[in-house]
Amino acid sequence: MSEQRTLAGYKSKINEGTDFENPNEGKPLLNEDDEYILRLTRFPHVITRPQEKKRKDGTVYTIQTEKAVCEFEDTTTKNIITAFFRVDSINFSEDESFDSGIVRFFRKIGHPLVDGQEPRWEDYFVVGMRFRARVIVDRERDITKKPTGKYYLDVPTCRKLMASDMTEQPEPSKSDGTLLNALLLAKGAKDHNEAMDKLNAAGASKELAMALFNANLDGLVKYPI
Repeated sequence: MSEQRTLAGYKSKINEGTDFENPNEGKPLLNEDDEYILRLTRFPHVITRPQEKKRKDGTVYTIQTEKAVCEFEDTTTKNIITAFFRVDSINFSEDESFDSGIVRFFRKIGHPLVDGQEPRWEDYFVVGMRFRARVIVDRERDITKKPTGKYYLDVPTCRKLMASDMTEQPEPSKSDGTLLNALLLAKGAKDHNEAMDKLNAAGASKELAMALFNANLDGLVKYPI
């Protein structure tokens, strides 16, 4: 049995298998032209992967990288969309093209990482978090180019939800008092990271954390709380 770690704590090792059933079998096909509302289904885990690098003199060498494996679900068709973000080394740059993929992702969905500060991933990857994006359709490598039924996140197309999206996808947490309870626990927080820290210190449930996280993405939280 392979040993798996979550991104929280970032400690143990993982041995990734390769022969898994496709979770999208029998579901409606997605395409690369449409936007989808995606939600994080579970907290990411970390895998180690080799990556080739090239020196200035043209010689090639291999390094070991660690990547967060994220699974997002299309809220309509229930298809699973995967993303791999390198987390062992993160680059910030004034030129977005040099930013790490994970830096670009959180900036685009309205919850940017703090430049120069080591992220506390539990405050960023909140199960249930939602955003809009297109997908990259995986295709067979032969001449047919037939879709395999697997999809990957198209990071450059990611964006935060709009008010119209919230109308289409109402959140029970905003009507049943969950968000209010989260705000009470985070009272006095000067920014979102401090608010999430307060929830964590209070032992708040995942539902409370998700309510605050999504409300922050939707621009519904005013700081200081």
